[in-house]
Amino acid sequence: MPPALRTVSRLLALGTLQALLLGVVAPAVRAEGEADVRRNQVVRTIEKAKPAVVSVRTTKIVTQRLRDMQGLVFREEHNEIEGSLGSGVIFHPAGFVITNAHVILRGTNFFVHRAGEENGPGWRATPLAVDLANDLAILRILPDVEGNRPQAFPFLALGRSDDLMLGEDVIAVGNPFKLGISVSTGVVAGLNRTLKVGHKVFDDFIQVDAAVNPGNSGGALLDVTGRWIGVTTSIYSRVYGAEGIAFAIPTDRVRRLVGAALKPRVASGAWLGIDETEGPDGVTSIKHLFPRGPAAAQGLREGDLLVGVNGVATPTTYDYMMALLAVPVGAPVRLSVRRDGRDLPPVVVPLEPIPTDTLAREHLGLEVADVGDYEAGVLVRGVSGPAAKMGVRAGDVIVGLGSWRIRHTDDLLLFLQYVQQGDLVDVVLRRPPPDGSLQTARGLSGRLTAD
Repeated sequence: MPPALRTVSRLLALGTLQALLLGVVAPAVRAEGEADVRRNQVVRTIEKAKPAVVSVRTTKIVTQRLRDMQGLVFREEHNEIEGSLGSGVIFHPAGFVITNAHVILRGTNFFVHRAGEENGPGWRATPLAVDLANDLAILRILPDVEGNRPQAFPFLALGRSDDLMLGEDVIAVGNPFKLGISVSTGVVAGLNRTLKVGHKVFDDFIQVDAAVNPGNSGGALLDVTGRWIGVTTSIYSRVYGAEGIAFAIPTDRVRRLVGAALKPRVASGAWLGIDETEGPDGVTSIKHLFPRGPAAAQGLREGDLLVGVNGVATPTTYDYMMALLAVPVGAPVRLSVRRDGRDLPPVVVPLEPIPTDTLAREHLGLEVADVGDYEAGVLVRGVSGPAAKMGVRAGDVIVGLGSWRIRHTDDLLLFLQYVQQGDLVDVVLRRPPPDGSLQTARGLSGRLTAD
């Protein structure tokens, strides 16, 4: 090849190499509107749901007793260790979170972390209800040590799950393996599945083939429209990972838990003086009227259906409880009532602070609080007067008064409505002895006094 042609060839080759290198290192130019094209239905669903999906972390307090050469305890050390890790979903702007019961069951302290803040201290939380039969729990996010918390949390409204179709696309959002909020997709692989875990049998699960791993428990299962249809709860695996078979609790069951457990007493420390239950077709029914409660003198009766709150229809107990949560303590509540098939004129009842502590202190000399485990009794925080004379101590858990079973402060309040001055009442309690186990003490009794 002539020298001139060789020179031209070299220049062309160098130009080609330079062009190739520039193509590698030069920034790609995105076409206008490309992001909008890529933002498909799954992306839009995640953008809507992600702020409400959280990580749930627990710690445990472990007590170590140090003994001397004679075996006598001379010091106790209390250490906080990491507990379980799972996921959750904020379902109300006041900071109420749904998760799995098994995520928090053995915890002492509870923390909620928002997406992107998994390595931070998180918000402290407290359990409000635990439903072991359905593996569900409700937490409430508390203010931090300085009393700060958002006025309103991002939340995801509970959807319905009674119209799911085999094969429809679903999206699982949670925090697997402490990686942070993660997304996986799949389809509904089965409905109404039964799952046996140890000696427990759980019914009516949604089966999906989305990748669900340890840490996803309590996270959200969504359809492609963004509707929250289930709470991911377990995987089916011979090892320790996802094998294409996972299960979720339908949100229709979650609604029933929230409707039954998230009463104003639990959420805000207020009450109407009504013990509500789920009546016919899911509508709220009055199970009991407390004789000293705000509603007792308003003409309501046991069996009445409460079909609306402040002009808003409440076709289910979940809707009724959600409507009450929007009412400030001390404000009047306008109840729409249906009796024997006909609608009555609205009944106005004030939402008042619940008087459990006041009545317990007046009648028994007790300061009380709910125990964290659902239906586990009432924790004694302080004693005076009759309770002190009975031998009740701070730290005891009252599980019975007379023939009344005391599962929580609702039961205690009902008992206090009927007890009279001078009544003699047997107290059944669990007391932590020195070895840390719980035992039942019966026969502690004293004469009640009331102002």
